[in-house]
Amino acid sequence: MKSISTGQLAKLFNLPKHTIRYYVDESLLVPHVNEINGYHEFEERDIYKLYQIVFLRNVGLSIETIKEVLLKDEVIPSLQDSVKNIDYQIAELTALKKTVTHILKANDEMKLGEIQFVEKENRFLKIVSNEVAQNGTIDLLKAHELGYDHLDLFFFVIDKSLEETVYVLGEKEDYHKKLNSGIYACKNIEYLNDEQLESEIELFLKDPVLEISSQSEMIIYENIYSSLSFSKKEIMTLEVLLS
Repeated sequence: MKSISTGQLAKLFNLPKHTIRYYVDESLLVPHVNEINGYHEFEERDIYKLYQIVFLRNVGLSIETIKEVLLKDEVIPSLQDSVKNIDYQIAELTALKKTVTHILKANDEMKLGEIQFVEKENRFLKIVSNEVAQNGTIDLLKAHELGYDHLDLFFFVIDKSLEETVYVLGEKEDYHKKLNSGIYACKNIEYLNDEQLESEIELFLKDPVLEISSQSEMIIYENIYSSLSFSKKEIMTLEVLLS
């Protein structure tokens, strides 16, 4: 095979020329040096070596680790170790995709300041401990200590006797309260302060179109996914199941 230049090798792998030079400087690639012009010339063996380097970098190995790997007879043990890291990255990316999907869906379904009617499935809630929920507020540090996720939704449910209980989403097999499926009147509002929130709740409950019964439960929660779609807004969602 005819030898090729740094530029040609870079083009072959769609890499910047400085990356090829970096691999040479790190002795991962050892090209022949043209005695006349001092240019690096790469042979077929260098092409296969670069393919191996690129592959190992894509797997997630560092330059130092690749140096160690290439000194050994085979790379299989290193690839076996990398599978765990790849699985972890896949799980992280899957979770990230799920969050982005939730944000887009929340932004699509609910418009800020508008009452909308949303069909919801059964939701199963678990009571939040008093250590986390105190005086109508959530202690996020304590919640983190007790294993709550930073994306958990904390539901403030106000019953007909105006008693407030705080919940998080649970499972069908393990829950303290069930929010029945049905059509819910929902409104996303920007939270500014407690006084403004109380005013918004009062307006929502008195909306003549909704005809909300005094026996209805009020559900309030910070809509984290809607909040994440704004740079400077905290969004609260108000919900009531329509009879």
